[in-house]
Amino acid sequence: MSEGMFDFTRKTIFWTLAGVVITIVVFAFVLGISGYLNKLTYVPEKLRAEFISLRFANIPECFAYQDPETGRVYPGIIDLSKFTNDQMNLSCYHTESEKGYEEHNFRLKLMKNGAEVRSNNYFHKDSFTLFRKVLVKMNNTNQTLTEDEMYIFVQVKI
Repeated sequence: MSEGMFDFTRKTIFWTLAGVVITIVVFAFVLGISGYLNKLTYVPEKLRAEFISLRFANIPECFAYQDPETGRVYPGIIDLSKFTNDQMNLSCYHTESEKGYEEHNFRLKLMKNGAEVRSNNYFHKDSFTLFRKVLVKMNNTNQTLTEDEMYIFVQVKI
């Protein structure tokens, strides 16, 4: 065997091993950066649920009272006539029927009043509960407001 052939074989083995090692190092670096970015941009589930649940008492598409004469929305005041499952699922918060179990789902309960609504994919598997003090307007003719506490039961990905 000639000296040149031995050098060629040795260099081929070296570069093959070097290529494998460099590939492993590059993959490890990419995975490390990816994991770091995921940790950097992670939002806790309770915070996400808190942001989503702000809509329930603050926008007219959900349960917030809206004066029919002026159109003014009163955040924090629940219109009991709107506090229904239809309102919740049609205009307030709706998850897809096929993949909705992977998203946040809610059950809202007014403690003093006893009224309760659920999102369409809520299956009574609570992950945690949020609390919010609200005022409840019984009907449009009655101008009295009652103080209540809304329990927001949150189901995160079944």
